[in-house]
Amino acid sequence: MQDQPTVLDDVVEAAQELGVPGVAVGVDHGGKRETFTHGVTSIERGRPVDEATLFQIGSTAKTFTATAIMVLVDQGRIELDQPVRRYLPDLRLRDAGTTETLTVGQLLNHTAGWDGGDVWTDTGEGDDALERSAALLAGLPQQFTPGTDASYNNAAFVLAGRVVEKVTGETFERALARLVLDPLGMAQTLTSLNEIMTRPFATGHRIDGESLAVCRPWSDPRGYLPAGARLASSLGDQLTWARFQLSDGRSPEGTRVLSEQLLRAMHTPTTNHELWPGVQIGIAWLLREIDGVRLIEHHGDVSGQHSTIAVVPEHDFAVVVLTNATPSGRELAERIVRETLESRLGLAEPPPEPLSLGPDELAPYAGDYRTEGLELRIVVDGDALVIHGTLTDDGVAETLEFPSRMLPGERFLVVGGPFAGLQGEFVRDAGGVVAVKHVGRLVPRAAVSSA
Repeated sequence: MQDQPTVLDDVVEAAQELGVPGVAVGVDHGGKRETFTHGVTSIERGRPVDEATLFQIGSTAKTFTATAIMVLVDQGRIELDQPVRRYLPDLRLRDAGTTETLTVGQLLNHTAGWDGGDVWTDTGEGDDALERSAALLAGLPQQFTPGTDASYNNAAFVLAGRVVEKVTGETFERALARLVLDPLGMAQTLTSLNEIMTRPFATGHRIDGESLAVCRPWSDPRGYLPAGARLASSLGDQLTWARFQLSDGRSPEGTRVLSEQLLRAMHTPTTNHELWPGVQIGIAWLLREIDGVRLIEHHGDVSGQHSTIAVVPEHDFAVVVLTNATPSGRELAERIVRETLESRLGLAEPPPEPLSLGPDELAPYAGDYRTEGLELRIVVDGDALVIHGTLTDDGVAETLEFPSRMLPGERFLVVGGPFAGLQGEFVRDAGGVVAVKHVGRLVPRAAVSSA
């Protein structure tokens, strides 16, 4: 990718600066592909990253789960506005009303309303792993009535995967391959550890103390695959996935995978509730605009690996980034996408102007906030808020800092670290601040704390 100046010219330096061992980047513009790879699959006797290297794509897998559902909608076997219990008669959730009324569509746009299910219990490697994971959802507390708000929800996609199993009579993995992967020729997108381990694959990395360390185990449990565990894919296949989003629902060979109407519906806002400021929700896909131009995106972080896919239909353009480190891989991907969109398409998003608030004005936001798998402690630091976040993944508690400045409308902007540029917001009721919506999740206040 040397014809046009872009951050890709500096990707090696950026990867070294951020401590990302390996990265694969691809651009598709009008059907013409360009690719760039750098680094190694592992800091422990790794091999060079190339276009065939398999990376775990994390939550980007949600777009595959949703597409499998939509193929079944296209076949007349599922209806999005029907209750989930129509397909899963034995469904049990903690809230009886939600059990009866929750729809399939609400599973796919983060409006199901219960705790997001970010702690992934190992339910084994058998073909009943997903069924057993879905049964654990009965213990998750309901945060809001389905459809009345939005909060990032891994558990909902676990349940969506279980719907696929019940409707098809197959394991989720087999159904996904038959409905989506095989028709698109995505032979380098795999769900079986036995298959993945016989291919060139990337190992995830995280900071351990002050040094970079390999993540172990390599993947999350099988039962959470529909939400983002284990699904591994190559740069080439992720570019195929991006090109499919720009198509009329056919594969590159002309095979009809999904009707164009339903494919476009996946890229259209499905709720008035934003996942976080400026980010609307389609069917699994996250939607935002730069200069009035819509971007269709998803990101994934799992087991020390990060994936990003951004599609710009108006320009017949897509960019894909795969890395094998978190959270630094996310920061690298954000840089690449941001600067590629600006250099290739002239799409630049000016940062919002923070408010100038004093400690007394910021004090009401300080405190502890908690939901399953995510704890936030917010303190006042001069004219800023510092959000100390502890995220539990793979049984490992990872602590990050989000230095933030307030914006109008009780929103805030992360101004430093790997999540710089991300916005969140505080949610109030008559009694004051009751929750913070951060990284897409609604995190209720746990206790009042002084700054």
